[in-house]
Amino acid sequence: MNPTQETQTDEHEHTAFFKRYYAEAVDELAQRYPDEQTSITIDWGDLFAYDMDVAEDYLVAPDTINGILQNALADYPIPNVELQNVEIRVIGLNDEDIYTPLEVTRDADGRDENYVGVRGELSKVTEPKKEIQEAAFECVRCGSMSYVPQTGDDFQEPHECQGCERQGPFQVVHSESTFRHHAKVRVETPADERGDLQNESIDGNVRGELVWSGGDDFGLLTRSGEPVVVYGTVEQEQITKGRSKTRHFEDYVDIKAIEFDADEDDIKIEEHREAFEELAARSDAVDVFAESIVPELHQTPEWEHALELLVAYLFAAPRIDVPNGPTYRGDIHALIVSDYGMGKSMVNSAVAMYSPKCIKESVTGMSSDVGLLAAATEDDFGDGQWTLKPGILVRANGGHVILDEIDKGPDDMESINDAIEGQQRVDVEKAGLSAEYNSRVGLLAMGNPKEGRFDPTQPVAPQLGVDSSFLSRFDGIITMEDTADEAIDEQIARQMGHGYAEANQLQFGDLEKEDFEALDSPVDAEVARAWIKEARENYNPIFKKELVDDIQEWYAREVRQLNNSFAEKGQGENMPVPATARVVMWVIRFSMAFARCRLRDEVTQDDVDRAMKLAKRLVSQNWDGEKFDPGQVESDTKPKSQKDRKERIYGVLSETEGMTPAEVAAQVSGVSETVASEELELLAKKGEALRPETGVYRKT
Repeated sequence: MNPTQETQTDEHEHTAFFKRYYAEAVDELAQRYPDEQTSITIDWGDLFAYDMDVAEDYLVAPDTINGILQNALADYPIPNVELQNVEIRVIGLNDEDIYTPLEVTRDADGRDENYVGVRGELSKVTEPKKEIQEAAFECVRCGSMSYVPQTGDDFQEPHECQGCERQGPFQVVHSESTFRHHAKVRVETPADERGDLQNESIDGNVRGELVWSGGDDFGLLTRSGEPVVVYGTVEQEQITKGRSKTRHFEDYVDIKAIEFDADEDDIKIEEHREAFEELAARSDAVDVFAESIVPELHQTPEWEHALELLVAYLFAAPRIDVPNGPTYRGDIHALIVSDYGMGKSMVNSAVAMYSPKCIKESVTGMSSDVGLLAAATEDDFGDGQWTLKPGILVRANGGHVILDEIDKGPDDMESINDAIEGQQRVDVEKAGLSAEYNSRVGLLAMGNPKEGRFDPTQPVAPQLGVDSSFLSRFDGIITMEDTADEAIDEQIARQMGHGYAEANQLQFGDLEKEDFEALDSPVDAEVARAWIKEARENYNPIFKKELVDDIQEWYAREVRQLNNSFAEKGQGENMPVPATARVVMWVIRFSMAFARCRLRDEVTQDDVDRAMKLAKRLVSQNWDGEKFDPGQVESDTKPKSQKDRKERIYGVLSETEGMTPAEVAAQVSGVSETVASEELELLAKKGEALRPETGVYRKT
């Protein structure tokens, strides 16, 4: 069908498309139109499902079909609102209509006027500027007004006055003119996808609301460095040299829509709700989550504490901003420093996979100002103007940042202190440009001691190689020394070897994931992301004053006394972070995060008890001269992990003709009847135990 013929059909029929697929989106648009929103985003796949011909025509004549859809939307029956000239943004093209910058520029002439997608990295964004859309001119001679749409690069004035019919002079009346924002972006083929001699990129123009897409305050500026697909038509612009036009042209994209590959919208909360709500209702929900993050890692006591801390890191506490009052950070920061080869890379990759929004980078060779905060750059992009490039802490706002090899980063890491504490904001004043960015992220930093391995004869603090003011921003610091221990080394080797064997047999043999033991992970990454996103967005647990009673006594009698203990030994100056009142906020943030993990509306005493135990472990674990002993906090007879718990329950079950959950709880120290019941149910589901109606479980 010729798309021009479509304009002669009854355009009312396409109102059905919006009613069928976008009723809620249109209702929201109507409530926000025209002051807050003047565009709507639709998926090309929905258009194809509605009318194949219209969808195909959109690809070859987008302006024509856009007009038809705009008219159909204008006919949408909404009381007291007329949706006139709404911008239609189409995303979700098929893969064959999405190209790399190299592909789209190589054959641009064959795609003139076609609607295409360009996939790459949003490498640069200029600061948004206002451009005039329709200029209002007042005749200086007679005062008559003329209105001239501005469609090209050159500013256009009236040919003559509509009142006195003279050729001016005219003056622009800004209050009568209409403006919109404009920015220039660059989309690059990622470095790992292009050849050594290719540095392919294509620039594009972004206008109107699209300039502010993807970020609360600064729009596209905050998404610099992220993978995107930009949609629009490829146009050609003549290259000039001075005032002279040359024979050469360069391609650019007139961008109509942008889709962020890393959007959290890809997380299907409802699809996984039943699974994560069942897990959150378990009494050992935090333990199950912690042990699922990286099952291939043998959990030494240090890693057990670290993984519990990382659960708090992922869920975080809600941020509190009291109007005209204090601000309480909710994001949790963690630092893990260990000797080489102790599993940090496995852990940070797994944590990044579990986070709904995360940027993971090595800080090797990075400048804290440029890579972490923001940079001002000047080049041929944006007509030679300076552009601001937000750093990692800004781009990850609202999520997580993982910085690996922190020991090889810049010496002035304390320059990011304000970005991760208090207001969590980056203020930029560079090259005449100024901006304020939010940097509300949870920071996980990992690295090695200054010399690669800890020297057991030296204090810990100087070996970290990190400024003390920067260290004080962390809610938990884990240090690990690789010391030879025959029993532990055997367990580490066994876990690594069995994990590899299971992965090998899954890929090349007949093993099913349901049969995993070493790699058993009750919380799938997709479920975890949905769980975290739901908790962070919809659960802000109430923290009541009564909970402070135990915290204040614990802090005064136990934690603060550690300072005195080590001062008496002459070791106070070697403490990485003294036990100050910051520890109280650790406990509060941890308890809020654990309540979120349980999807609770209120923090309970057991959340606080767990938080205090974790905080004491973190404090004790780092003091020189008295390394943390797990027995100081909990009995050695208590299972140290879910795997240990399973083995003990299965062991006592194997020694009898059958047991109830209460009898199992009585036999396994540190396991409640509820937990025993849950574990026995899991064994029954996996066929490792029988569950008769009498409630007595038997080994199969």
